[in-house]
Amino acid sequence: MEPLQKYLRDERHWELVEELLALYTPEDRLSWLMERTPFHAELAAHDRIESRKVPGCLSGLWLKADLVDGRCFFSAHSESDLVNGVVSFICDLYSNRSCEEILSIGDALTSYLKIDGLLSTTRKRALSSTLAFINATASSQSQLESAA
Repeated sequence: MEPLQKYLRDERHWELVEELLALYTPEDRLSWLMERTPFHAELAAHDRIESRKVPGCLSGLWLKADLVDGRCFFSAHSESDLVNGVVSFICDLYSNRSCEEILSIGDALTSYLKIDGLLSTTRKRALSSTLAFINATASSQSQLESAA
């Protein structure tokens, strides 16, 4: 698991990945993703505004980033239980990290965990959009910090 050691420095991140990898079948992994309680609070109804809605997602997906003391925290909400579970998992994996750390990870974690292999084409779009949002947030914040 050498690649994971590079990206999982936080105990909570390790717990997430270990729980997922302990499940052998795709069905068990999808069930776990839908049933687990995210580390972050669910995105509040008042935060589900049009500017945070991800275009092209059939079930409705909203993403939000908060920056606290140089660390990024992500939250999401989807009208689909499955998308909500997957996206919440991704938000938890990438939260509480610096912009530089997020940018160095890119999509390596989700690729290693083969999450996209669990999803249909339309749900892969939600995963891809979430990763793009996370990386764009980290990139723009990193540029702001560099300019300051």
